[in-house]
Amino acid sequence: MTAAGWTAEGAKDPLADEAWRAAIEHAAGCLACRTPGAGCETGGRLLRVYEEAARQARCEEGE
Repeated sequence: MTAAGWTAEGAKDPLADEAWRAAIEHAAGCLACRTPGAGCETGGRLLRVYEEAARQARCEEGE
């Protein structure tokens, strides 16, 4: 898992912010997440949850 291209900046939605924090906290303690080229199922899942929460927040802002 890499955090390249991911940012919590502009994430005004509490759910997106919480998902971002969970992904970062996991990555900080996960050897696979910190190893380039290694895969981490949990880290990938956490990033997908963040991505969906951020996308939902952006959609709601546009309404």
